[in-house]
Amino acid sequence: MQIQVKLDKGYLPDEYAKYASVKEAGNPVVSFPFSVTDLPAGTKYLAWSLVDYDSIPVCGFAWIHWLASDVPAASEIPADFSRKTDTPQGYNSTVSRFLNDPEEVHTGYVGPTPPDKDHDYRLRVYALSEKLNLPQPYYYNEFLKALDGKVLAESQLDLPARA
Repeated sequence: MQIQVKLDKGYLPDEYAKYASVKEAGNPVVSFPFSVTDLPAGTKYLAWSLVDYDSIPVCGFAWIHWLASDVPAASEIPADFSRKTDTPQGYNSTVSRFLNDPEEVHTGYVGPTPPDKDHDYRLRVYALSEKLNLPQPYYYNEFLKALDGKVLAESQLDLPARA
């Protein structure tokens, strides 16, 4: 299974990250398009996570930017999928009780906004044999537990975003 994301000069394009023109509560909200090829036989759904592990020295934890599940198997995920879909999406890190972000941005995609230097954002896509059937919204730990026994294949891709 392969993931492809079109980069701009080696970075996630600005329209999906820190320098985006479309933002809510200061967060980029237009999700980037990507493609998934070589899905294994029996793939019925996709799920994915986008996590910034480079955020650990900055805020003390890995920042969750996007969780999506029960997406009918497809080779192309279009731009702005997060705001245009009704498939289940989980909480991102703006839900933290230590932040004051409004509820409108607690679920779905919030794009990269590295505060200190360029960061790599890990997109991990899972090919699933069945739905995860998580209540919406859900937390990352619930997402990870629900994957047990349903993953046919997984792939990951690190996406650099500029500070």
